[in-house]
Amino acid sequence: MSKRIVWLSAALVLLGTVGTYVLSLEDTSDVDIGENEVVLPVVSYVTAQASDNTGHISVFAEVRPRWTADLKAQVSGKLLSVAPQALEGKKVSKNEPMAQLEKHTYEAQLEDAKYQQSTAEFNLKKKQNKHVLALKNWRAVNPKEDPPEMAVHIPELRVAEKALEAAVQKVKVAQYDVNATTIKAPFSGFVTKRYVSIGQSISVGDTLFTLLDAEQLDITVSLDQTQWNLLEKAWQEFPAKIYNANKELVGIAKIQRGGGFLDPKSRRYQLFLEIVKSPETSVLPGEFVTVELQSKTVNDSLKLPATALTQEGFVWFLSNNDELQRFEASVVFRDDTDIIVKMPHELQDLDEKRVVQLPMAAFLPGQHVAPTPAGH
Repeated sequence: MSKRIVWLSAALVLLGTVGTYVLSLEDTSDVDIGENEVVLPVVSYVTAQASDNTGHISVFAEVRPRWTADLKAQVSGKLLSVAPQALEGKKVSKNEPMAQLEKHTYEAQLEDAKYQQSTAEFNLKKKQNKHVLALKNWRAVNPKEDPPEMAVHIPELRVAEKALEAAVQKVKVAQYDVNATTIKAPFSGFVTKRYVSIGQSISVGDTLFTLLDAEQLDITVSLDQTQWNLLEKAWQEFPAKIYNANKELVGIAKIQRGGGFLDPKSRRYQLFLEIVKSPETSVLPGEFVTVELQSKTVNDSLKLPATALTQEGFVWFLSNNDELQRFEASVVFRDDTDIIVKMPHELQDLDEKRVVQLPMAAFLPGQHVAPTPAGH
């Protein structure tokens, strides 16, 4: 019993000692309590100015040759030769021989026609002499009377004249047939198809070659009502730029005509352009290109970077208090780098029209930001 009392007393003394020590300790740690600073998101902006801007209307179109022809035989005969330049893929010049048909039969017909012409000329000369002699004899007997036509052989003279005219035309026809045995290119172009071979018998109307114009290239563009209204009214004074699939400038085209009617299928306006031939032109027939047309001037508009437009069609800007705001953009023109929008009423009264260059999906109207000019 006495031992239990001793251990209990010792425990109480130890507990009292520890408690006294703890109470005697002082908290010497210093705690700095400060307010957490709010970090505003940094937003880069561009300063927009209201001005009169001119844009471009871009449309896709196909380059077409002005002339495409299936060359057909005008006469029949055996095909004797085909020129090396008349093979598929080759380029031929205007009036360059492409093939030769057998022509002996047509040369014989030409000589016969020339003989008939000479005979008709001889007969006409005889009738003329006969007429002159009869007229002299009549006047010697009846100087005061006009002779009847039969008496001075005028009907025979007229028949002889008509016979000569017919003979001359037959010579022309025979000469045409002889010339037609040589197939010539009607214009400069590319041979896209050859249908015949040497030694083949050719009949009138057989297709020999297909020729594609390589000198005169045209483009037809189709515009809807909105594009037509934005087109510069004096469009014939402004050349159009032609770009290939790689967005490289490959040529210039001049607007020749258009706007007089709507396409019956698409109900769109049509413009007809002719590509200006120059050493820098590198456009091929059948190529799909982008045609860039000059637009009319849009008054009191803004030219902004294309990145400023969100997928939803909004443009974000900064208020005078550095708060984010937005407006729904009315885009008039756009390209890869810039857009032209009509001046919104939200920006008209601002001291400085600061447009956010790269808007974020997390932006909220009224959100405070730290603005910084783009490029800084």
